[in-house]
Amino acid sequence: MIITINLLKLIKMKKTLLTAAVLLIISLGSIGQTKRALIIAIGNYDYEKNGWRPISALNDVPLIQTALEKQNFPVANIKTLTDEMATRAGIEKALDDLIKSAGTGDIVVVHISSHGQQLEDDNVSEEMDGLDEAIVPYGATYSSDKSVFNKVAAGYFRDDVFGEKVTQLRNKLGKNGDVLVSIDACHSGSGTRGG
Repeated sequence: MIITINLLKLIKMKKTLLTAAVLLIISLGSIGQTKRALIIAIGNYDYEKNGWRPISALNDVPLIQTALEKQNFPVANIKTLTDEMATRAGIEKALDDLIKSAGTGDIVVVHISSHGQQLEDDNVSEEMDGLDEAIVPYGATYSSDKSVFNKVAAGYFRDDVFGEKVTQLRNKLGKNGDVLVSIDACHSGSGTRGG
C-alpha cells in the first residue's frame, strides 16, 4: 500500500513537471513576440466632391479594437487610421511604418473597412478577370465616365501594392510570425494578391 501511494505521488509529480515544462516552452516561444495591429476605416467620404457615398465603416473601429484587446494586443500597439488620414499615401505610409516596427515572430493584424472598387488591371494580363481589386482611400474620385475614371484610378490602393506590403510584412515576421488581414469592402476577394 505504501508503494502504491508513493507510485501515485510520483506519477502526479511527473504530470505536474510535464505540465510546467510545456507551459515554460510555450512562454519561451512567445518571448520577443509582440502583437501589433493596424485598423484602417474610411466612412466619411465626401460624396459631393468625390462621388463616394459615406458608409458606416467607422463603427468597426471600436469593435475591432475591443476584440484585439481581448486577445492581449497592447493598446499602444493598435494603430488606427481613419477618414482624412486614410488617403492612398496615408495608407501606404501606415503599412510601411507597421513593417518597420514589426519583428521576427510577431503577430500582426491588419483590418480595413472602406469602399472597394474594381479597376482595369494596370499590369498586362496579371489578373484572370482583367481587373484589379482596390481599396477606395479617402479623397479617391469616382466617375462613371470611363475615360475620366481611368485618369483618377491612380488615387486607389490596388491589390498589387497591398499584396507587396503584406509580402514584405510576412517576410519580416519570419516563419514563426503570423499575419491576419481582414477587409470589409466590396470586391475584396483577392484584395492582397493578383489573380
